[in-house]
Amino acid sequence: MKAFNGFESKANDNRPSQLPVGAYVAKIKGVKIDGQEPDQALILRVDVCEGPYTDYFLNRYKQDEKKYDDGKSKYPPKYKGDYRIRIPNDENKKAQYPESDKKRFGDMTYRIEESNPGYHWDWDENGLKGLLVGISIREAEFNGHKFTEIGGLEIVSAVREGTVRPMQPRGQRGDADDSQFVAPPVDQQSGMSVVDLPELPF
Repeated sequence: MKAFNGFESKANDNRPSQLPVGAYVAKIKGVKIDGQEPDQALILRVDVCEGPYTDYFLNRYKQDEKKYDDGKSKYPPKYKGDYRIRIPNDENKKAQYPESDKKRFGDMTYRIEESNPGYHWDWDENGLKGLLVGISIREAEFNGHKFTEIGGLEIVSAVREGTVRPMQPRGQRGDADDSQFVAPPVDQQSGMSVVDLPELPF
């Protein structure tokens, strides 16, 4: 072998840092309904708002945006902090597990209500913007690439008290927890699920 110019024995820092597995307090920064009735999904755009990882998803987006603008990445930046859940509709014939969808939606609103004293779900999704909610981050895998993702919502007080039970990793084929999601597109670079919302950044 021949030595090449610029050789340095050091770690490659180009890989983006992942949000560690665990539970975090987050703020809902944006809300969108995706799809056409009766087959729709609610998308919550969230970001960590307490602790050392505050603004993680926005900062990650800005880093990816800079790499793209500088020509260091050919992939346009995608926001990674979107949580997507099917909206139950009695007329939706595409829903594979309609009763489970109803339970999961009710569980989501309960966790948001419990995280925000005085707030009650009133079927106006716009009222969710600015509220707090806990998020569970789990490991996942896509085409052999491991990463972390939002696996579910939590009650803020449980996150602060450290009583949230860690989520099991999601393999390439998925697990039981995945049925709460309407599968969004996947970023081929990072393997992360991505959803486009119009307001970027916040």
